[in-house]
Amino acid sequence: MTVRELDIQSLEELARRLAQSVKPGDRFFLSGSLGAGKSTFARAFIRSLGVKGAIPSPTFIMDSVYSIAETGLEVHHMDLYRLEGSREEMLMLGFEEILESDAVVLIEWPERMEDFRERRGCTVLISDGDSSDSRRVQVEWNLAGY
Repeated sequence: MTVRELDIQSLEELARRLAQSVKPGDRFFLSGSLGAGKSTFARAFIRSLGVKGAIPSPTFIMDSVYSIAETGLEVHHMDLYRLEGSREEMLMLGFEEILESDAVVLIEWPERMEDFRERRGCTVLISDGDSSDSRRVQVEWNLAGY
């Protein structure tokens, strides 16, 4: 599915709609340049699952974890911006273990993972739109293993 242009509110609505059907083990790869809206998307997604309060960008801690009491879901919001992306680095930080778990995982900067395109999940590519208030959004599903 390709969405040509979305304003920020529509980007957040897309995130909420995708979160409505989330299930354990789902993966969301959020790709785009700095300031494109990856964190905005992730925050709207996580809030729609019932998380209250601040949802900081995990740029410096690299992995924020949220437990959703109502559904029993564990949600990881990961930011790989500061990583080199080697498999050894992913293993050392425990990211491979997280990716093999039943947690729902949202990953900003997935291109820092050497094999992210081979992993099952949903890639959300966000780029600048025709105006400063719009984004071009493309959603692609890799259903291998579903």
